[in-house]
Amino acid sequence: MSIFLERKCTWDDPGHYTLPMDHPIAIENIKRHVSPSKIYHEMFNEDERTEIWKSAFVDMGLPRYNRNGTVLIDSDLQQVYDRYKSKIDNCINNASDSPCIGGNYYITPQQYGVHNDTMRRVGYNRMLENIPLNHPQRKYTPGKVILIPLWTGTHFDEIDGGQLVLFKQREIGWAKVYNNKKETKNIASIYDIVTDYSALQFYDEYGNEIPKEKNLIPFDKELHKKYINSPYNRVEGLSIELVEDWVPGSAFVFDTVQLHYSNEGTKEKGYKTWNAKMGVFLLFLIELDDDLLIEWRKEQKL
Repeated sequence: MSIFLERKCTWDDPGHYTLPMDHPIAIENIKRHVSPSKIYHEMFNEDERTEIWKSAFVDMGLPRYNRNGTVLIDSDLQQVYDRYKSKIDNCINNASDSPCIGGNYYITPQQYGVHNDTMRRVGYNRMLENIPLNHPQRKYTPGKVILIPLWTGTHFDEIDGGQLVLFKQREIGWAKVYNNKKETKNIASIYDIVTDYSALQFYDEYGNEIPKEKNLIPFDKELHKKYINSPYNRVEGLSIELVEDWVPGSAFVFDTVQLHYSNEGTKEKGYKTWNAKMGVFLLFLIELDDDLLIEWRKEQKL
């Protein structure tokens, strides 16, 4: 039998510590802690990036792939955080308070469509079998993600990994891919797929509700022409908060509930500029505020 088939997850998962993503107390806590996304340039040098990407293949990681050829490796990312704690702590407040580190490595030949990076409902429900909802350690919600580009593979002389686009909109709920009006066919994802944005409740970078009527506002056509490879209607109602080049060694920090997207390369060149890219993202949890923790424990009779 393959050693991979015998492997089991030996590290903690954020789903063992969090409230359900759609619980009102979880929604309120996340609203209170969202903030504008940021980019940190030249944060990791070449030796550090090499150490990080190779570590994906030397521990007891659990690899998988999807239909478009993206390889994802679930692994113990605590080791990455521990090695680069001082750098990450400078980017994410109270990162060290997270009881575990979520996330994964990925190698992809395709751009990522619009999505968020929260938890899958199906996976969370399985974790409830081991850690019930009223377990005392369930007192956290997802907080920030740090996404680190590690390398770009290309047959061109110039390395152009395209851009990462972070939208103003946050949806506090389970992990989703956003495919308004079913514009993109055969999406390769295990996330729930949303095909109608009209009823979604989005929040801005300060936790304020965005009126739902704004979900139908057409996207800026000039920005779509410049940055977006996906069909125009797929980004209806969205607006850009931050767009930066996908450069190995930089680091993006944003809310787990924030919608984001990557493209095929700088669009004005007129062709896909890369063959494959590798990155890693680390997900950190935040504890419930004191008043919400009291309310949660009262509800769960703790």
